[in-house]
Amino acid sequence: MKSDVKRAIEVVREGGIVIYPTDTAFGIGCRIDDPKAVDRLFKIRRRPRDQATPVLVDSIKQSLHYLDSPSDIVRRLMKQHWPGALTIIALCKTNLVYSPIRGCGKTLGVRMPDHETARSIIRGVGVPILGPSANFHGAPTPYRFEDLDKKLIKLVDYVVPGRCMLGNVSTVVDCSVDPFRIVRQGAIHIGSTLFIDTSKQHEIIVAIEKDGKRYEEKSSSKQANAQMVLPLIEKLMNENKMKMTDITHIRVATGPGSFTGLRVGVAVANMLGNLLNIPINDLPVGTFASPFYEPKARV
Repeated sequence: MKSDVKRAIEVVREGGIVIYPTDTAFGIGCRIDDPKAVDRLFKIRRRPRDQATPVLVDSIKQSLHYLDSPSDIVRRLMKQHWPGALTIIALCKTNLVYSPIRGCGKTLGVRMPDHETARSIIRGVGVPILGPSANFHGAPTPYRFEDLDKKLIKLVDYVVPGRCMLGNVSTVVDCSVDPFRIVRQGAIHIGSTLFIDTSKQHEIIVAIEKDGKRYEEKSSSKQANAQMVLPLIEKLMNENKMKMTDITHIRVATGPGSFTGLRVGVAVANMLGNLLNIPINDLPVGTFASPFYEPKARV
């Protein structure tokens, strides 16, 4: 272990505050379980105490210790994108998280950085550390060592040199709401949306939207049925090297359109939404979509 990392661990263990590199930007942190250190950090950064600050962890297991009944989507996002530039907001165990860290609310923002220096510090300290960017509140984010404010440096106990590989903020996703929402788009794009359209009488369309790109498959048919829709989805997933668990949303055409086609598409969407525990058409998880039909014209 490098001497500067050892020193940072010692400082944080003893209640100090350090500036350190991460994969996204330079962070400023102290241990999560030291209220005096947390108060001092907020004061140094001039950050209002009712504005939550993220914490960084070394493992999924460590993060789950502080979260209150994390949902399937939280666990799935962690497995897919950690370590990495994704901050996940979820309900937390408020008795374990000092009030200013959660902005006096009931949620906590957690992230596992893809940076060995940062994770070595967390691992050495033994608990998560605070992970806001190392700047005064409202000032530019420091992506390089030379971007650090000299006035801020004088106020902390130790500075760990290093590089931030991404040079961009993390993406922030709020999983305390259903369906989850992107609070801030950053270095990575998350989630993939599956589209199912069986509204046309002789055509089935399925598509995947991922990282801002759309991939589509079409099939002609006399009449849509589940045995035709599911293989088309499977083909689309295989061609794009995706698994069903990569899907985070489903959008299905519910009408107007073919009576039989709409029923088939909605049934497939509801089945997949239930199996994957993900939202359909932005409805709460577990809520099924329903087709609607144009009323027949009176003769």
